[in-house]
Amino acid sequence: MAAATEPGPDDTVRAAFATGRPAVLPDEHGALLALPAQSATPALLHFAIRHSSGLVHAAAPSAWLDRLRIPDQPVLAADHSGLSFTVAVDAAAGVGTGISARDRASTMRVIADPRAVPADLIRPGHVLPIRCADEGFLARPRVWERAVDLVASAGHSPVAMVCRLVDDEGQPLVGVPATRFAVEHGLPMLRRPSIRRPARS
Repeated sequence: MAAATEPGPDDTVRAAFATGRPAVLPDEHGALLALPAQSATPALLHFAIRHSSGLVHAAAPSAWLDRLRIPDQPVLAADHSGLSFTVAVDAAAGVGTGISARDRASTMRVIADPRAVPADLIRPGHVLPIRCADEGFLARPRVWERAVDLVASAGHSPVAMVCRLVDDEGQPLVGVPATRFAVEHGLPMLRRPSIRRPARS
């Protein structure tokens, strides 16, 4: 009889996402709170807004955003940050100002709805999508793509609500504080992956 194996960090995060719960994903700049956009609720958005700078993103594959006609933010070539932000959006129906946790949860669910059409969103708004590689993390190894891959592998549409976690002074949670946050709130935390670069010839 084969011995039982402990679930890996990906499995723990994937299990949380499968039930619509958030997880903590670290990168070189700190840590993100992430969850399936399809599962966004006012309570979860309130939690995300409270523990972040308030800037909430919807990370999604480029083709998904193109289908919804969500354009990139126009910038001068010299000013391009490489962060792949698009124009911010709001749900076109059932929202007030767009800034409340309830409104932003509704917008998240619209972006993640495979039946949504461009007219279901207004531009600009209060949720800021991030354009991710269609091929996922292996094609572009960033935390945003990893969140999308994990959300999709958990059975949801490939759209992740993500926000940068900060402390009470507004500084990004890095290292031990990020781990402490995950433990205090009972959230699984992903280890940063080691990315294999092609060997130089």
